[in-house]
Amino acid sequence: MKPVAKEHTTAAGKFQRLLDYLGKIGLDATALAHQAGLNRADIEAKDSNEQLPSFRYSRLYETAAQEMQRMDMALPWGAGIGTDMFSFMCYSIITCTSLREALHRAARFERMMYPQTGHRIELHEDRGVAQVRYLINSDAANRTYAPDEWDRTQYLDTVAKASGLRIWYVFMGWLIGRNIELESVSMSAPPITETYADSLRALFQVEPVFDAQQTALTFSAGQLDFRIVHSPESLDEFLENAVYTLIVQDSHPASTGAAIKSLLAKTRDGAPPTFEAMADILHLSPSSLRRRLQKEGTSYQELKDRYRSDLAMRYLRDDQLKIHEIGEMLGFLEPSSFIRSFRGWTGMTPRQFRDQANAP
Repeated sequence: MKPVAKEHTTAAGKFQRLLDYLGKIGLDATALAHQAGLNRADIEAKDSNEQLPSFRYSRLYETAAQEMQRMDMALPWGAGIGTDMFSFMCYSIITCTSLREALHRAARFERMMYPQTGHRIELHEDRGVAQVRYLINSDAANRTYAPDEWDRTQYLDTVAKASGLRIWYVFMGWLIGRNIELESVSMSAPPITETYADSLRALFQVEPVFDAQQTALTFSAGQLDFRIVHSPESLDEFLENAVYTLIVQDSHPASTGAAIKSLLAKTRDGAPPTFEAMADILHLSPSSLRRRLQKEGTSYQELKDRYRSDLAMRYLRDDQLKIHEIGEMLGFLEPSSFIRSFRGWTGMTPRQFRDQANAP
């Protein structure tokens, strides 16, 4: 796996709770911690409020999910994130053009796999309102995942449903490069604690409704028209650290800059879209897009330059491509313009970079 940023942290208590739970359902928590690069004794000796890198929690969660999968144990938490089934679902939808198409395809995939996974989504539209419903067979999950000695057994239904909604909310935001603006979020399960409800309010930005008829995310149907801004390549990167990525997005808005990078990757050769065209693709006004990028500390020009610089360096390592051809592939009308821009990006000419890159 590729290394990931380590600035985001998770309380040690969350590690401790996961390790304790794994032991209670019959898994070797000590061995799983070791596989994830952790020492169980060290983790359990820490104060529960001590902050540890979230990527470590991600590794532990994914390791546990893979072990459950090998034991034919369908994972009821978080829509199955960390399992092969979740990855295959993602691959089945990544070539879709809009969120609507992606959700319909995901629903078909999950309906087919429901006998194995025990959970699925449905997309409903009615008079301008969209609803993503999350359905899970909690009775089946109870038999395997709720041992009598576990302190959250009575809350399994709520945690399973809420964690599924959390994952789908942040995953949809990742797909379109912006947060879904919800009208309501509901769960057909009882509340747990006010602290737990607060965490849901902070994420969804609406008041969670418990003991409802449906477990669902409700929002304006117009948002279903938003384009999928990621590619199979960026999905590969996402899946390498999926739990970590969604932990971070659980507390931070979806990145517009990341969405633009993926859209630029989709254009591949030729001139990238104009700023106004990119804003239109993202269903934003140019002024809104400019404000979003300023808030993220970047600009469209900077993102374009970084992308074209990376692509140019990749092409220059191929001796079969002439420098003027590379310039044309990147949308430059004149070789001199490409050479001047490349020098500004890297401090050297394309020829100097190629000679240095191909030196023995």
